[in-house]
Amino acid sequence: MSSGKDTPRQKMIGMMYLVLTALLALNVSKDILDAFIVVNKGLETTNENFSTRNEVLYASFDLAKSIDPVKVAPNWELAQKIKKNATELTEYIDKLQKELVVKTDKVAEGVADTLQMANIKSKDNYDIPTNILIGESEDGSAGLSRTLKNKLIEYREQLTACIAPKDRASVKLDIDTSDPESSATNENWEMYNFYHRPLVASITILSKFKNDVKNAESVVVDYLLKQIDTEVMKFDTIAAKVIPQSNYVLLGEEYKADVFLAAFSKTRSPEIVVGNYNEAKKDYDGTPAAINVENGLGKYSVKTSREGIVSYAGTVKMKSPQGKEVTFPFKSEYIVARPALTVAADKMNVVYLGLDNPISVSVPGIPNERLSVSATNATLKNAGDGKYIVNVKGGKTVDVSVTATMESGERRNMGTMSFRVKRIPDPKPKFAGVVGRTSITLSELQTTRGIFADYENFEFSVVCKVTSFEMVYPSQGMQLSINGTGNVITPEMLAVFKKLKKNERIRFENIKAVGPDGNTVSLSPLSMKIN
Repeated sequence: MSSGKDTPRQKMIGMMYLVLTALLALNVSKDILDAFIVVNKGLETTNENFSTRNEVLYASFDLAKSIDPVKVAPNWELAQKIKKNATELTEYIDKLQKELVVKTDKVAEGVADTLQMANIKSKDNYDIPTNILIGESEDGSAGLSRTLKNKLIEYREQLTACIAPKDRASVKLDIDTSDPESSATNENWEMYNFYHRPLVASITILSKFKNDVKNAESVVVDYLLKQIDTEVMKFDTIAAKVIPQSNYVLLGEEYKADVFLAAFSKTRSPEIVVGNYNEAKKDYDGTPAAINVENGLGKYSVKTSREGIVSYAGTVKMKSPQGKEVTFPFKSEYIVARPALTVAADKMNVVYLGLDNPISVSVPGIPNERLSVSATNATLKNAGDGKYIVNVKGGKTVDVSVTATMESGERRNMGTMSFRVKRIPDPKPKFAGVVGRTSITLSELQTTRGIFADYENFEFSVVCKVTSFEMVYPSQGMQLSINGTGNVITPEMLAVFKKLKKNERIRFENIKAVGPDGNTVSLSPLSMKIN
């Protein structure tokens, strides 16, 4: 590195060095860059293998802790700390690799997450990686390589502290942060690994350090596990399992489940039996029944014969590598209930002619998609999520029947609910925005342009159209009338409004309207005093 105090000769030498390194970079062949891609791919595969192996180790640790929590807990807690530290360090190296790609290849972080090394355009660029990892320093202390080195040293010290002093010489941790002895230029660790390295080389070296981190994690966790002389089982397969507290959850309640990794052996199945197990005697009262085991899972099935809470118990038995039979008792329960049908009108306990009547249909414990719904004297429209629209055709009742398809494929009748059919109630006349108005001012009267029909306090939002009416008004001691078609106040009626005086009365009679059911109804008369 040069500085502002360099002599002219030093500046010339520095310039020659830059030119020389540039020429050397131009001579890096494509084959060499491609070789880094191949090596990095192999390292990534190895890292995945280490991750799988480590998960098996942690699963074995969990099982050992369940067998003898008092003895295993101290080492188990150390293993959990190692897992946390290894994850944090691996994520830091992942972040460092992504930063190199983002800043060198000029891509977004989201692109860098999925970009394959073979598709990186700036594979041979070494200026930006060197600037990030070495920085403006002679020894890399100003770059992120020094930060990485310190994290590796701290991680190695954390692992070493988990190993008994007498065993530290035999437990090898391949995390080397020492300066190279063979370097002719006395380079330190940072400069040796990351100075003037092409982007693909820097990424590959970082992948190698992730490999070292995971390998060391595996070595120490395996060491801690072997320090426990409990009868630990050996498994070759792990799988994610979910055990819900209940598969039936009411709206508004919480769905709760235990999600965990289960380990089992594909070649050695446990013996699982169900019966009245007496934990005090470590034996069964009566004869237990064995159940079928597939991939380490017992398939328990029993036909229900009575309602209520049913409890059952049993044991899982398996031989340890030392040949000792280990028994794991278990208990559980379930609730048996008769199928219950729920059909309810969303508005009230009747259905109306001429309206879209919404109803809800459900059977506790059976998904809506496995229900088949039919109705008499009506048509049904499925609105989804257990909601249906009923259009009544006629009759005095509508019967809604529900059939469920059980998990076995059997179709079972869940019951029928009956609803009374009613006609829509007669609407009330509405004038100047008020239903059943009895008084009105002259200004209100003269600005009102129509008479309307309103379903007051009715659960459904429906429209009824006024088709005709008669207006009766006083004139020179007589009562005259004007007929209207539709609901609009005619110009002749407006002229009458202008001549009316206070305390006189005006009436609307013979009001006819057509509701949504298509029937014509007569509305009650409307009599108003002029204020």
